[in-house]
Amino acid sequence: MLHISEYTTFIYSFIHLFYLFISAEMKLLRPLTGYTLYDHKTNDYIRRELRIADILDKIDEYRRNWLSHLQIMPQNRILLKSYHYRSQGKRTIGRPKKRWREQL
Repeated sequence: MLHISEYTTFIYSFIHLFYLFISAEMKLLRPLTGYTLYDHKTNDYIRRELRIADILDKIDEYRRNWLSHLQIMPQNRILLKSYHYRSQGKRTIGRPKKRWREQL
């Protein structure tokens, strides 16, 4: 089990890697359109020009597809039971963790 300080460090490093991924993606896409940083074109403008979806939109699409997959599952499946599970007992101190269904 991770200590809370290790867990938050892990989360922050994951977020940092995510932003590095987005910036690396834009470093690839920007020369494809012929723009430089000095042209001051936004990332959304470049993605629209290349007709490429934002990675966050793709993640949301995959989550919606998985939700529709969950809805057609039989009621005795473990995945569906874990989706509807409500834990009992005391909650930990601090901000509650965001659940998968709350991100839809």
